Amino acid sequence: MDFKPFFAGVGFLVAAYLIYNNIKNEKPSSEGTNWEGPTLSTYIGVWGSVILFTMVGVGFILKSLPAQI
Repeated sequence: MDFKPFFAGVGFLVAAYLIYNNIKNEKPSSEGTNWEGPTLSTYIGVWGSVILFTMVGVGFILKSLPAQI
């Protein structure tokens, strides 16, 4: 097992979790929220980064596993 990509993957997953915790109870700004909260483009970008960080983290963790499983 290669620990350098493993810990990089864990770091990406931790970053994804922290970003998710920051945005999980937020709603995009609209008339229903009285224009409070992030703009729609920011909201979509944050969710995109959560998905991307999660995929990269899982990829790094899978890459760190030995080839002969």
